[in-house]
Amino acid sequence: MARVYRQSFDPLYYQIEREILGEINGGTLKSGERLPSEHDIAEKYQVSRITARRVLVDLVKQGVAYSEQGRGTFVAMPRIREISGFLSYSQDMLARGLKPSSRVLIFDTVDPDAAIRERLQIKDGEKAFCLKRVRLANDKPVVLETAHIPVNLCPDLANEDFSVSSLYIVLREKFGIFPTWADAEIVAAQATAEEAFHLGMKPDMPVLYADRLTYTRTFTVIETVRSVYCGDRFSFYTGRQYIG
Repeated sequence: MARVYRQSFDPLYYQIEREILGEINGGTLKSGERLPSEHDIAEKYQVSRITARRVLVDLVKQGVAYSEQGRGTFVAMPRIREISGFLSYSQDMLARGLKPSSRVLIFDTVDPDAAIRERLQIKDGEKAFCLKRVRLANDKPVVLETAHIPVNLCPDLANEDFSVSSLYIVLREKFGIFPTWADAEIVAAQATAEEAFHLGMKPDMPVLYADRLTYTRTFTVIETVRSVYCGDRFSFYTGRQYIG
């Protein structure tokens, strides 16, 4: 039996939460792993099921865990709380100790619609690259991302393999384009059937749409991106941020 201090001023549920958080922060419990059930917690710490339930509910409220009906409660992906979290996905995941990878769904030259042209500040008839990827962390899908990049900024971009390459690293190293600023707007919605399929979710589950514009230091638009995140696993603090 694990030990809790019944004479402590700290409530039992808080002591248990602190122990589980220590295992998560220390890497003993990793993202996607199932947490002990109410029954397991109650038995391990010799507490009531009500106390055990409070532990799991609080961990979900804190965003460090998420629950799936009929399956249990799992360790969440680290919550994204800075603009850097969705400016450079690869660098952000590496900083969190996770292995980033991508599955490319679409990479093509397109005639963007009027809304995309306006966001990219390009003229009617100008082309854009459309790069649609499922972004993975430790081989699990976490983000569905669709980016449009003006062809006139980097016409040879089509030669790159973005299943293994970072877009921002390619822009910097091969085209001398340095992402520096970003504006983003976050909207909550329900997942479409396509989004749910690619993210391994059930349709109509909550998602967060992050619609972002990325600029150079002189505010030339580099890309417009829509990122779709599982809404119960991520939160954002955003606004215009300096990244270069």
